[in-house]
Amino acid sequence: MRVLTIFIDMIRANRLSTFNSKIVSDTPLDLAFKEFGGTIYTNCFTPGPDTPRGMSAYYTGINPYENGCNTRLKWPQYFLNQNLRTVFDVFLEKQYKIDCFSSPKERDTGLFPEQISKMDIHNKDLDLNKYLSKLKLEENHFVFISIPDYHWAFDDFGYSTNGEKQAYKVIKNVWDIIFKNLNKDEFDHIFVFSDHGFKFSVERKLEPEAYMLNEDRTNIIMLHRQKAQSELFKRTKLCSLTDLYATYEDILNEKKSNKGISLLSEKEHDFIIVEDHIDFTPSINQNIELWALLNRDLIYIRELDKVTIINRQTRKVSYTINKQYDDILKVKSSFGKYMNEYEKIFLYKNNIPLKDVYMNGKIRKNSKKFKKFINIFFDLIKYISKKE
Repeated sequence: MRVLTIFIDMIRANRLSTFNSKIVSDTPLDLAFKEFGGTIYTNCFTPGPDTPRGMSAYYTGINPYENGCNTRLKWPQYFLNQNLRTVFDVFLEKQYKIDCFSSPKERDTGLFPEQISKMDIHNKDLDLNKYLSKLKLEENHFVFISIPDYHWAFDDFGYSTNGEKQAYKVIKNVWDIIFKNLNKDEFDHIFVFSDHGFKFSVERKLEPEAYMLNEDRTNIIMLHRQKAQSELFKRTKLCSLTDLYATYEDILNEKKSNKGISLLSEKEHDFIIVEDHIDFTPSINQNIELWALLNRDLIYIRELDKVTIINRQTRKVSYTINKQYDDILKVKSSFGKYMNEYEKIFLYKNNIPLKDVYMNGKIRKNSKKFKKFINIFFDLIKYISKKE
């Protein structure tokens, strides 16, 4: 059996007509998908909307919260739990030949699990056309192609609709290179997915912080084509990026590991859990600040002190905390750990009110801001005078 998997970094599903019926114009990628054929999964989400966490979920079939890559800068090569079996192991154990094409710089950054990074299965440069033209397919072969060009184009042209237009041109050109060299019907299965979506710059500036976990960044593209499949079909089952692990096991007739739910199954998830940051500044010991529970009906986005609920059909927004959803987040994500710490740290807000009294029985009085400023100003003058 031959299996091809194409990872396209940062494609946003709700900007494609094939995934979102409200989009009336086809992008170059929509046209490519319609010509390509297969089944698209319009209701697929990532548990970690960035490349390190998204890819860790793909590799292991386990959410980032539990696989070691639990923040946005923890790349799989350095932080993924090495005891976890990966999708590559699923094929290696079946004696499949594996070939991987990716950006050498992204590999150096830590794109792949450590043991896979060290294997002699990778390209040496960025010449995709040359690489694929020399690729010799074997009977049992797993080919993985990582395409960061869509993301790179946005970085070059800006996160605007013009930047998006340029990014589609770039990625369509790369798509054409792939299938100029590879006959799609030489593969029994082809999978195409993204690890996360994105926000336009104007959305980042004007939307509430909680909207970082609406569909724009969490809803991903997922396409599966079986040999000779010419039409493009849609499935709306609720699924996760982690489910590719179970799908590979399914097509290889592998014993199920209970990781995820195969895309080929009629079963679907009751909900998907997503975690994310508000502050994207690179730093060590980053904090998670947003958590979400997504189901077919709504997106329940939790911050430590408030909640935002988006109805996925009507787009109506409400703000009432749901204890049942909170309890799920406490078990299935880092929300419980953060909430426990938050509640203890901020007890002082209730326990030390300003209308309390001093130990001598006199009532505490809070000076006006202006008076505090004047006193500080006088101190500043005294300090400068001493220096002179």
